[in-house]
Amino acid sequence: MLVWAEAELLGALEALGIPVVMKGISAAVTHRAAAGLLAVDVRSEEEALAAFRRLDARAGEIPVELEGIYVQKMHQGGVELLVSAFRDPLFGPIVSCGSGGGLTEMIDDVVTERAPVGSALAADMLERLGLRRHARDPKGPLPSEAAAAFISRFSELAATAPWPRFVFEVNPILWSREGVVAVDGLLIVEAR
Repeated sequence: MLVWAEAELLGALEALGIPVVMKGISAAVTHRAAAGLLAVDVRSEEEALAAFRRLDARAGEIPVELEGIYVQKMHQGGVELLVSAFRDPLFGPIVSCGSGGGLTEMIDDVVTERAPVGSALAADMLERLGLRRHARDPKGPLPSEAAAAFISRFSELAATAPWPRFVFEVNPILWSREGVVAVDGLLIVEAR
């Protein structure tokens, strides 16, 4: 829920429940955590109000104009996965998946295919990831059906994107036995 005032924030907390994540939204910022426009695991109204004020003050320090503060339910657990797409001038739409969250910039673990991909190819992409070898728990390997279905649907969307140049990223996706949850995303369109 996008909020602009503290009273709206309290309504969002009532609707979503606690804990939440709060994100300062600005077209000028593509990496909210690096910019200091992110508050995670906010567990009370008092923490939420303090985070709201801190994010608003931080936007003024950078300086960027906030389009609001996005409040979403906090999700925890699971393996962090990145799914992204872009349009290559020669090959057309490309989709990739790899290690997500903080690992995205730390390790080179990405698999790329031309979009769209079906569920079977998406499952194969997951199998080729180094992440897949570490995404295990005592109950055995994580089931890939939900993650593969997400990648396939995402690739279909990317394949139909009307823009000649774009980057579309969902990072992280939390992948667990219960399925997948998209936590954050970014779309950049280059006008030409």
